[in-house]
Amino acid sequence: MTTAPEEVPRLRPVEAFPLEHEGRRVIALRDPAGYAAGVLLLPPTALEVLAMLDGQHSLLDIQAELCRRWGEIVPRSDLEEVLGLLDEHGFLDSPRFAALRAETDARFLASPARPAAHAGSAYPADPDALRRTFDAFFEPPAGPGPAAPGSPGGSGAGPVRALVAPHIDFHRGGPVYAWGYRALAEGTDADLFVVFGTCHAGMPEPFALTRKDFETPLGPVPVDREFVDALAARAAHDGFACEAAHRAEHSIEFQAVFLQYLFGGRRPFAIVP
Repeated sequence: MTTAPEEVPRLRPVEAFPLEHEGRRVIALRDPAGYAAGVLLLPPTALEVLAMLDGQHSLLDIQAELCRRWGEIVPRSDLEEVLGLLDEHGFLDSPRFAALRAETDARFLASPARPAAHAGSAYPADPDALRRTFDAFFEPPAGPGPAAPGSPGGSGAGPVRALVAPHIDFHRGGPVYAWGYRALAEGTDADLFVVFGTCHAGMPEPFALTRKDFETPLGPVPVDREFVDALAARAAHDGFACEAAHRAEHSIEFQAVFLQYLFGGRRPFAIVP
């Protein structure tokens, strides 16, 4: 009679950072891909367990290593409880997570537009509140003063061909966005913006395209589908293989929101995300 091999659990690529919660120091886990909702709080000692959830160590291996480090045996039931918690919240690379990812991706790919994933959390979902928030970013002394969209060269800096913009949270980097986007608003009359963003969750392909318009509280930002399809036809890889990476990624969403704030209702424009 053969014995089934020991399970070797693997933690998904997640962010771990220290946090003060109710007067206690804890470790917070967050999923940059957005499949696991919210933040999971664990005691600092859990870090040593998390570090061994690499798909190489069985629970028996982890027990033995913790016993060596701590000088006492950690009951298997305690480890199973931690694993159950991680799996329940979508942090383990497991069949349960695979089903969650498949369902979530399918729902996104079937949607006609790319929802504003971070509206109401990273920035206001209410249009008027969003405009007031962005207006404040332009106010001196931190901001550059109001932008004047539609007047290329008005800033005196010459035509703008490209913009390196931040993708940090608006509440921390708002005035920096304002300086960059004022230069863009006053330095170009372009009606098409090719937006490159980073994928914080990582993906196997170098680029991911989408044909989906980007929803924002200020109205949808249209995607130039003809341009996207022409780009995909010339790419050396499947440009849509990782399209689901756009679902929760904020780096392009933030640019789409700012472009809509500047140009929406003033002049037609489209993006290539």
